[in-house]
Amino acid sequence: MTKISDDKNIEASEPHWIEWATGAVSAVIVLAVIVWIGKDAIVDRNATPDLKGVVLKTEKRSDGVQVLFEIRNDSSATASQVNVQGEISDGETVLERIGTVLDYVPGHSKAKGGMVFRQDPTGKMITVRADGFAEP
Repeated sequence: MTKISDDKNIEASEPHWIEWATGAVSAVIVLAVIVWIGKDAIVDRNATPDLKGVVLKTEKRSDGVQVLFEIRNDSSATASQVNVQGEISDGETVLERIGTVLDYVPGHSKAKGGMVFRQDPTGKMITVRADGFAEP
């Protein structure tokens, strides 16, 4: 047998304070995301990639020394086909120079890679830098 009830709506006539707080927090988050995206779209529109090379570590290999590096992009602009040059130098003398290409370095991000040098860089300076890129 079905029970029939004549009760009114069980929802309160006034919303609870938690509903108001949840709505306010959600509105603030949505507005913050809109401002952040708008800032990137308007302010950083003409930005170019800001690429910096950092040596992470070196490891001996059978055919030389592998240097692991990362290229950091501190700009909001994306770079593709990034030419990376690595050098081992002793004072002003460049002992070995190697190049490689990273496919893609997104804005405000980093990409990692590696180079294998034939000479041992122990006691010498290793420099890694980006010397060219294309706009995607």
